[in-house]
Amino acid sequence: MTTLEILANILRAHELNILEYKDWILVDEQLPAISASTREYKEYEKGASIRLDITLLLGNKKVIRESFEGIGKDEISATQNAFQNFAANSLYVLLSAFWQVKNEEQTGVEEWDIQGNLWNVYIGNFGCKGDFNIPHDLFKTIEEQIQKEDLKEDIYWLQFYYANINGKEKIIETLKNNENWPELLNKIKNVDWDDSDKFYSLRNFIILKRK
Repeated sequence: MTTLEILANILRAHELNILEYKDWILVDEQLPAISASTREYKEYEKGASIRLDITLLLGNKKVIRESFEGIGKDEISATQNAFQNFAANSLYVLLSAFWQVKNEEQTGVEEWDIQGNLWNVYIGNFGCKGDFNIPHDLFKTIEEQIQKEDLKEDIYWLQFYYANINGKEKIIETLKNNENWPELLNKIKNVDWDDSDKFYSLRNFIILKRK
């Protein structure tokens, strides 16, 4: 089964009317179109890893990109794990924002006033790996920075990833519409993260749509 077929089955399971066209899937024959592909497959002595890329094509040539690592005993199980990570982190945000599929346990939907403009805000759960405490002020920090942004477009997608590798090395990625978002990055550095020599990570995905 190809990655596009797996994605198609996921969408059908949510009772969406889909059409496969070349390397894309359309719901109700309308944009946005969504696609899935894998790359960077690697085999190790005790398993394998792969990268799953999810791409959403919006109007006006805008593109949302999300990537997820999968691990398993072979290529099939690693791909399945990558799709599980996609489902746990971003799938339900996309379903809610673009195809009106509601799941209150997976996605919070709120209305925010941002500098005098009303926005529908689709907030994904924190996707966590490892044993750690989520900083109590993390979401407040993210929200406060969003409130300071000069938002001129009608849609924004916000991606945040934090990984504590070994206590000394950390990876932080903050993106706004696929571009680096240094203002949030600087704020995230000062959040009270657990001091640990063990790996842990957290990611979050939010979509804003102007009302």
